[in-house]
Amino acid sequence: MPNNQLPLTGIRVIEFATAVAGPMVGKILADYGAQVVCVENEESIRKGVAGRHPGPGASSLTSLNLGHTFNKFNTNKLSVTLNLNHREGRELARRLVSLSQVVITNLVPTALKRFGLTYEELVKVKPDIIMLAMPAFGMDGPYRDFRTLSWNMLAMCGFDHMTTSTGRSPIRASPYSHPDSSSQPFHGMVALLSALYWRARTGRGQFIELSQYESTLNFTGTFIFDYLVNKRRRQPQGNRSDDAAPHGVYRCQGQDQWCAIAVFTPEEWRAFCRVIGRADLAGDRRFATLADRKTNAEALDQIISEWTVQRSPWEVMELLQGAGVAAGVVESVEDLLRRDPQLRERGHWVKVVHPEAGEMTLEDWAFKMSNVPALQWRHAPLLGEHNDYVFKEILHMPEEEIDRLIVDGVIG
Repeated sequence: MPNNQLPLTGIRVIEFATAVAGPMVGKILADYGAQVVCVENEESIRKGVAGRHPGPGASSLTSLNLGHTFNKFNTNKLSVTLNLNHREGRELARRLVSLSQVVITNLVPTALKRFGLTYEELVKVKPDIIMLAMPAFGMDGPYRDFRTLSWNMLAMCGFDHMTTSTGRSPIRASPYSHPDSSSQPFHGMVALLSALYWRARTGRGQFIELSQYESTLNFTGTFIFDYLVNKRRRQPQGNRSDDAAPHGVYRCQGQDQWCAIAVFTPEEWRAFCRVIGRADLAGDRRFATLADRKTNAEALDQIISEWTVQRSPWEVMELLQGAGVAAGVVESVEDLLRRDPQLRERGHWVKVVHPEAGEMTLEDWAFKMSNVPALQWRHAPLLGEHNDYVFKEILHMPEEEIDRLIVDGVIG
């Protein structure tokens, strides 16, 4: 269990959430000491996308404790199994809420209403409850009951259009640049911590509505503002930039080895020319200004590639960074885990042993707090692992009642 000196110790959270956006908020709370109880149901998990699925090709008999998404985003939590389609299951869920301080959910509004888990219902059993609801499109509007995953969200927010190359069909920025593990959880986390602070001062809880759609739109940079002010419709740019040239990813020595390079200022351009041994380029009319370099970007890219392809991406990065020019290796997963000296030195990777999945490597949080003890990492819970503890120790239910509810399909 989490260290009892962690800052969120003493806060109990009930989580009705699937996939990533909601669970990642709960993970932050749990890793920093809160007692987070995931309410799950095996039948529902097997029917939908919940993160516990082991992945493509797995059989229906494969253990639901092997899903890499669930095991990554649910460390230090507890798991209970409840059938919320059953009246007694919903009653037990509300009893858990009555003994908690926070509720997290990313279910659609109709599901919350069907399960009796709306804020209006929960304040009846816990008047000072803080509830964070993270439906894909918010609690109202014509899309309120639409379901979506992160790649759909990226498309709707315009990222696929902005990150593709001229003349190509829209393309995802990356299969892993998911807003449900970047923008949305941290917006939710800030709101939750603010609400906890507010309740500590006033004794009052509140309802937090976070639209994942609107959260993701916050990460579109200045493109929308540019349109509003300048009436300029952003066109696909691929690796090009309005503010830098060269600006791209260049092939390096070796198979599928690349380095990203960006030159912004005249000083950086002159330094770049010196590093690649082409001081003459600084006086070349084709590349005299940023505008010139953008106009002749293809010719410039060819010159740069002739230099980078003779060197490893690490050498390219170190030479350019040493001269004050932005450059970074396009790292593979193996690079990140085995070769990146910065991550290794800072102890970014942590080992967690899972009873079924074995030893797993997970990321530590990017922030460290000077007066907080080292985090204690516990594997994501097995499905229903903490039924006995939650129903007996928290809800004080007799064993006979628990057995009856298991037989009746309420627990499970």
